[in-house]
Amino acid sequence: MATNLLIAQVTDMHIGPSNVSFRGINVREQFLKVLEVLAKKRLDLLVLSGDLAAAEGEPEAYTWIKAALENFPHPYMLMAGNHDHVIRMRRVFDLPDNEHSPSMLFFAKTIKGKRLLFLDSSRYRVTKPQIEWLTAELAKNDNKPVLLFIHHPPHLCGCQFMDDHHALQTPDEVWQILEQSSAVQHIFCGHYHVDKTVVINDKLIHLTPSTVFQIEADNPEFAIEHTKPGWRMIDCKGTQVRTRVEYL
Repeated sequence: MATNLLIAQVTDMHIGPSNVSFRGINVREQFLKVLEVLAKKRLDLLVLSGDLAAAEGEPEAYTWIKAALENFPHPYMLMAGNHDHVIRMRRVFDLPDNEHSPSMLFFAKTIKGKRLLFLDSSRYRVTKPQIEWLTAELAKNDNKPVLLFIHHPPHLCGCQFMDDHHALQTPDEVWQILEQSSAVQHIFCGHYHVDKTVVINDKLIHLTPSTVFQIEADNPEFAIEHTKPGWRMIDCKGTQVRTRVEYL
């Protein structure tokens, strides 16, 4: 009998070092409201998929987030985005060292028999040690389906402003590996502040909205579409993966 695995992905919280609003948005309050909703669900895992901090990995932001998660009733995993600082994250959250590089946060996790892979695109690229690690992970997985999480989408996604100004650098390096692997079908990302799923060569890139604001996908200029905080639910049963976005 297949075992259900329920994951919530929360991304791009942009928590500042103090409780200061961003464009009239109470960033901390919105994140806390999302946590309150998710605490009532039967989650197996909460994934915070990067840009936890507002700008440059402010340690005060990580300290506040850690305190906010202290009584959260479900396990959680942390990823790094381009506004994060991995060394400070490790220090505040007491994360284990990465045997490949202490300044990068990439790792694998198996929950209820499902393999989850987490990449670090905080430098706007997937570095060579990660490429080698990802290749080895997929090779030893014997083509069993995996879920891949990465802050930046590993391909352009038809979101004009973000594709033009803030896309992953040298995406071909990682996309070539992903294309060659039948194990990777679902790729979960943040960074773009939009709710969208893009299908490229039978692979689904799921873009998850921020807890702060969402960006107009079809606008070549930066424009906020709305400020409703969102997150993604990922429901796995055997090889089936169902996902949806929810908003407050």
